[in-house]
Amino acid sequence: MTKNLEELIGEKKEQIIEIMGHPLFFPFPKSIEDSYHFGWARGIALFADTIFHSNWYHWLSILGKGEWKPGDPYPNTNINPSGSDEVRKMLKKSFEPLSHRGLRAYEFIEWIGYALGLSWFKKPAIDEKSWKHLYETFDFSKFYEFPSDYFSLFLAENGQSGVADYFPTPLHITILMNKILECDNENSSLIDTVWEPCLGTGAMTLPSKSLNLVGADLNPLMVRAAAIQAFFYKPSMLYVPRPVIGIHADPDYLKINRYFEFNTDTRIFNGNSLLGEFTCPESIFIEDSEFVEVYFGALDLEKHEIYQYENELEKPWDTLDKETQIKIVQAMAREIQPQSVLTNPPFNMKLPSFEKERIEEIHRRNKAFLDNRNSKKRLSLFKSIEEEVEEKINIAASDNQKLGKDQLMFVF
Repeated sequence: MTKNLEELIGEKKEQIIEIMGHPLFFPFPKSIEDSYHFGWARGIALFADTIFHSNWYHWLSILGKGEWKPGDPYPNTNINPSGSDEVRKMLKKSFEPLSHRGLRAYEFIEWIGYALGLSWFKKPAIDEKSWKHLYETFDFSKFYEFPSDYFSLFLAENGQSGVADYFPTPLHITILMNKILECDNENSSLIDTVWEPCLGTGAMTLPSKSLNLVGADLNPLMVRAAAIQAFFYKPSMLYVPRPVIGIHADPDYLKINRYFEFNTDTRIFNGNSLLGEFTCPESIFIEDSEFVEVYFGALDLEKHEIYQYENELEKPWDTLDKETQIKIVQAMAREIQPQSVLTNPPFNMKLPSFEKERIEEIHRRNKAFLDNRNSKKRLSLFKSIEEEVEEKINIAASDNQKLGKDQLMFVF
């Protein structure tokens, strides 16, 4: 690094003042007692991010304006595929004594997420000695000084390798995959919805330039680790409280033209991507936030909210009241397909018999659901939803014990 810390702070003085005045900023802890509170380290992390990258500063500025235009600053971090031994040593120094006392990687991750004040996390059951050790040894600023995917390897080395077919994709491969995806059109690569249905800890999304990332995973621990890494490097994935013109909405027509979920302010979900059914906190920065259900490409047609408005959609738009119009727009935004799917799914995965039975039950429910609508006029929107769902069900519920690569990619 060519500049020392004092020079960096001097250059970012105005940004630092602004970020420290933001409601998400927490005062720096003065003692270990402060670390017993939800979000106690968020201010430390936001301060470090502003010094090294200004990602949160740029994203919060975009949210404040409600608009982004090509050429405007945006959050972006150059992820190093090799990472830093300095960070890995810090992680080892922080976690190893805890593991000798019987604490697992889960409690360690829980402590980090609780410190950042992410609503995926609750205060972990860690003894006082271990808590003091973490408070004194864990350095949040290192992740900003040496950005990389540290939690994939950490969890693989500490009890998660092979769990739910988790074998992390090497970062140099995910960097290459993102470069290939982004090489055609730089502007569209910044706003296109990129869907990662097998998120893991976020290795595939961390190198992405997209400001419109959405990810999910079946494993709750992976989702939590991905949320931490999104806080470090991908604020536009972690925190999306409202649509942004130019990213989620067309700047000319002011209509949402990219997938958007209105039930939550985060884009990281926990659940089954084959079924398209997920859950996540309603408010990512609120302690004990209520968890809400999210349906994205759900196989179950009844989970597609847009069907509630079949009758209204046959009427002239200007005859509908404002509240109904808003609800229809929200429901339709959930049906917008991602422009790209970027993933490395578990190709050795077997579809369990109970999952196959569940899909078959959904298929029966869908048939009954559509039989009740035979008399209704079938708008093209509903036809496309039904055709896509039918194709996914036919593949996912096939008689083959294993899903092939082409099949899994098609389902996702």
